[in-house]
Formats: sequence, C-alpha cells, structure tokens
Amino acid sequence: MMMLDFTDKIDLPDDMKGKCLNELQTLANIWRGMCFIYRLACEIEHNAGKKIEEGAGFKTMPPEVRKLFEGKEIRYVSGGNDPAFEWLDKGLVYSLFQWYAVSACNYVRLVGYLAKKSDSSRPDALAYVEKVIPKVKWFRDKIAAHHARASKDKDKRDNEADRTASVLYQVGYDSGRFYAPVWGVTIGRKGEQIAGTNPGCWSITETHGKLRERYRHGT
Repeated sequence: MMMLDFTDKIDLPDDMKGKCLNELQTLANIWRGMCFIYRLACEIEHNAGKKIEEGAGFKTMPPEVRKLFEGKEIRYVSGGNDPAFEWLDKGLVYSLFQWYAVSACNYVRLVGYLAKKSDSSRPDALAYVEKVIPKVKWFRDKIAAHHARASKDKDKRDNEADRTASVLYQVGYDSGRFYAPVWGVTIGRKGEQIAGTNPGCWSITETHGKLRERYRHGT
C-alpha cells in the first residue's frame, strides 16, 4: 500500500500501483519541478530579507524619519515600485508564481484522480484541488493558466473585476515572504458594484512547505 496523502489518509492499494506507473512517475516529475521553483523562491526571499535588514527599505527616508525606527521590531510590507526592491527581477518573481500555480494544481489534481480511482466514494479531482489549495487554484484559473482578461466577455466564469485583476502586477512582500495575488478589485459601473472573487493571497514557500508535509516529499 502506498500513501498518497498523509493528511487525508489517502492510499493507493498495491494491486493498483502497477496499473498507475505513468501517473506516479508524472507526480514525481512535477514535484521535482515544484521543488526547483521553491528553491528559487527561497533564495529570492533570503536576499530580500538581507536587503531589508541592511536598511534598503529606509534609504529614501529623511534621516529624522529613519531614526524613529531604530531599535524597533518592524514588519516590512511592500508592493509596487518600492526602491528597496530595485534589484529584484519582478518579472521572474511573478513568473515563479504562475509556474508554481500551474504545476501545483496539476500535481494535486492528479493525486485527486488517483484517490477517486482507488475509492469511488471520494470527491472528484477538481473538488480535491479546491479543498487542498483553493487560493492557488483561483490564481491558476484566473491568471496563471490563462489570463481572465483574454476570456470571452460572455464567459460568466470571469467578471469584469477579475478580468482587470488578472493583468495587474499581483506580487507583494510581507515579513520575509512574497505573496500573490495581493490586489482585490471592485469596479463601479452605472451605479453597480462588481466585486472580484480573489479569495486571498498565498506564498510559494509557505504553500510548498504545507504540500511537502501533506505528501511527505523532500525538497
């Protein structure tokens, strides 16, 4: 018996393993790619933390303002064109989120498929993804796999707020980690408020740690 999900106690019976070799190898391959993205994200977050510790976030402030923060514990939150992150390749960071979201959803969905295949009483694969990584799935559906902006206007899955949000730069920094999507959008039109469906932001490094615990893989 092979445990697929240690959190939900999903296992694959021995008599099914031989029939699912391609699926299991695909899971292993996807996980390797996710780990590569995770390591890059860790390195970037480490460098960002060092820059903040060295005072990069305060270099544009007047000396009298910087003095107010000396010796104090500070939570550093950033987004947009912060001078402290002039060194950062923002396009790369945003791409890491897109790549990780697509890979993570593929991985979790395939686990869900195998779970359903071994036990028909379990939820289907998409419902399993929604349960395990709902914020990542939203990001994948609206931004990473295809931008909602490019969807058909009559496609009811994407409202105007989500279409607008899908082409904003959606990465921010908070206390040592990068997060996305950081912007929720609401649009007013003809007296009507159209609210986006953004469920909240997620971090590559934090999410990877939780998935590693669930699936018991290495990094």
